[in-house]
Amino acid sequence: MKLISREYKVMLDHRQFDDRQAAADAFWQEVEDLASTTLSIRTQGRFDKREKQTIVFLDTPDLSLRRKGLVLRRRHGDEAPEYTLKCRSEDRYFAAGTDVSATGGLDAKHKLEEDIAPPFRCRFSHSNTVKIGGVGADRGLVTTLGEAGAMFPILRKLAHDGRPIPEETVLLPVHNLSVFERVFTGASFVFGDLGDRDDDESSVALILWSTVKEGRPLVAEFSFRLKDKEEQFTRELAESARSFYEAIQRLDWCRPDAVTKTTFIYRDKGDD
Repeated sequence: MKLISREYKVMLDHRQFDDRQAAADAFWQEVEDLASTTLSIRTQGRFDKREKQTIVFLDTPDLSLRRKGLVLRRRHGDEAPEYTLKCRSEDRYFAAGTDVSATGGLDAKHKLEEDIAPPFRCRFSHSNTVKIGGVGADRGLVTTLGEAGAMFPILRKLAHDGRPIPEETVLLPVHNLSVFERVFTGASFVFGDLGDRDDDESSVALILWSTVKEGRPLVAEFSFRLKDKEEQFTRELAESARSFYEAIQRLDWCRPDAVTKTTFIYRDKGDD
């Protein structure tokens, strides 16, 4: 599989985002100031687009999916629920070779991405995402392993201690957590002056998690993403993106020891 994107992620100090929009604007201003000192990078736009949704990570009571290196996530906004099955690993070929395919006939988005965490640690994420409204008893809300397996067949093949896991096994929110997510977008980076290649635009996102809709943020993450469906990421682009990523980590908004999204959900030190 070709790598369609590289996403550079850094955790921020969530305590600075009580006034969400004001903090988002102040943070972006500092990022713009930083970019202005780098000739090959410029910024566009601001955080003027916002998306709100509820996120739940589903697993069996004994976390069978987690033990198999799989994550099943449900996003639910105003439209039908969106389900993502994902395998993430530092081994590209292990991740890419994991079968996360969706049942034929479903509208699915299948991709292999690279996630980069501070200081510069690379992991690979192989995922498939479907939107569905006819599975489960409550408008597409999946409640059992069999219902999830109707979307992702690999889930019907899971075994524990050599025995198949029954399809009627219940799926529950991990640690009974339901996360309210706010995503700020609208801004971007442009990595220019990179030889014969045209300017490379990188989408940017600020993500805030809370456990209730109007609750204070408990997790804050900033990321930017480089995309290329043909995996033609040049050395010059990689060098420029890495240099800027390392500079962002030196901003006092960043907090290397902050709880990551995965740690927040699973309460362990697994990959985020």
